Amino acid sequence: MYRIRFHGRGGQGMKTASRILGTAFFLQGYEIQDAPRYGAERRGAPIFAYVRADDKPINERGIITQPDLVIVADDSLVPVPAAGVLTGVDAHTVLLINSDEVADTWQHRLNLKSRIFTLPAEAQARDELRFIGATCTGAAARLLGVITRDILQKAIEQELAELGAASPH
Repeated sequence: MYRIRFHGRGGQGMKTASRILGTAFFLQGYEIQDAPRYGAERRGAPIFAYVRADDKPINERGIITQPDLVIVADDSLVPVPAAGVLTGVDAHTVLLINSDEVADTWQHRLNLKSRIFTLPAEAQARDELRFIGATCTGAAARLLGVITRDILQKAIEQELAELGAASPH
């Protein structure tokens, strides 16, 4: 079973990212669960969402306490205990952090045996951080290695269809 948690702040697209990944798993033939969890529903508040995927029925319920993959859209959440980013992280967990810092810096800072990858936040304009969910979804699919690019594209189209077609300008 794949157990994936997305952490971010309201407005960064983590809820949508988990839905897209869940849909991609489903289209790839997996059984899935995906759900967001958040407190105050406001832009900027810490949220997390999770996806479970397996090739057989999933009997597990509730939040993911021992994740295989943790995706963090906002690195300022990592040291915040209430955000729960590091809850259940162990040596088999892979962390993907959107950060100006390199993975080695995070490895030393967190003193974890987990593999850590970073998305280069410095390349993103701060006003484009609202799109980080899409970047995180693509990176998660690539790290998992079981979702094809075509299926991921179909999942994106399906989940974002209600937004309408992109304008040609």
